[in-house]
Amino acid sequence: MKKIKIGVLGLYRGTSMINYCVRSNNAEVVAICDKWAEGVEKKKEQLSDDSITFYTDFDEFIKHDMDAVVLANYANEHAPFAIKCLEKGINVISE
Repeated sequence: MKKIKIGVLGLYRGTSMINYCVRSNNAEVVAICDKWAEGVEKKKEQLSDDSITFYTDFDEFIKHDMDAVVLANYANEHAPFAIKCLEKGINVISE
């Protein structure tokens, strides 16, 4: 069975999806994005997984090869990010 490639926007609220994907056999986190650069570096060290690419720029993040993006940022900011993903053919999970 092919694993679904997931991108996560939002380190703090996205932690539950990241943890799920690490343990699951049907999904994998391939990219993580957050504008908080220090947090991105901490998560990169914590996960220590070279198969995950980390971003601080959303427009660069959605160029990554992934099947879906989990929007785990502030709820009032979901719409513009969701629209950008959908325009690129990326499925959206709005947390």
